[in-house]
Amino acid sequence: MPPRPIRPRWGGITVAEREPAIIGRHRNGPLAPLSSDALTDPRTQLVAADLARYVNETSATFDALRLDVDNGPGRPVTEDNRSLYSQAGLASRAKVLRPDGVLAVWSAHPSRKFEGTLRNAGFRSVRTEEIQVARGVPDVVHLAIRPG
Repeated sequence: MPPRPIRPRWGGITVAEREPAIIGRHRNGPLAPLSSDALTDPRTQLVAADLARYVNETSATFDALRLDVDNGPGRPVTEDNRSLYSQAGLASRAKVLRPDGVLAVWSAHPSRKFEGTLRNAGFRSVRTEEIQVARGVPDVVHLAIRPG
């Protein structure tokens, strides 16, 4: 199936990735045939940066923010990622979201505790959606909306 272009109504997409190898896979590696249309679109920005640092330093605002940085809030890969899922870290993520903007956090496991942390950080309409994957155990995406 050929890659789908970015839809005309979308203003832009920014991807922050700290691993140079992953960026390389999309720019000129095995994923380039799937990513090339999006990466040549001037509305697409691929930023080589740590997500938390980028979000804390950017002046941009977004309609949606998707965190897919490790195994999720209950099992961060590195200790510094733990702050992404804290109440203070989530409040920082909310600052770059426009009113009614959506935060989506991928996780290998559901977490009622994290749902509570999202609510305590001021998000509303918090819910968790299961995503079926080939290995059999579903992943989840925690969804929340920044109040308007």
